Amino acid sequence: MWTQFWDMHSGGSQKLDWARIYIEADKSTAKSVFYNRFGRNPDRVTCTCCGPDYSISESESLEQASGYHRNCKCVDNKYVEMVAKDYRAQQGYLTIEEYSARPEVKVVRASEITEVERNSEVPEEGFVWR
Repeated sequence: MWTQFWDMHSGGSQKLDWARIYIEADKSTAKSVFYNRFGRNPDRVTCTCCGPDYSISESESLEQASGYHRNCKCVDNKYVEMVAKDYRAQQGYLTIEEYSARPEVKVVRASEITEVERNSEVPEEGFVWR
């Protein structure tokens, strides 16, 4: 399982050095890892008019989690390793290796995650919608 954190630039800026962060863990565990690695709650809302800081989603693989941003074709709600035939195709298809090497992308593999990072409580931060 992979969790993607896509910075929404709420409040007018990117929150960390990366626009998209992928963590090899389920969503709950990945949020703990995110907080321990980067020092901020990924559920934080910096600006109530702009919405959450991150769009957070789970996928079965890194290939699926990053398919949209790598300009893969979507067939039956699954990304396939070929160029999409829409406006994104102009940007060009990227392999997982090419995409992972981009400066705006951070990939954290399960083998790099410590037990402390996996099992920490994430405190509330910023505005909290209830």
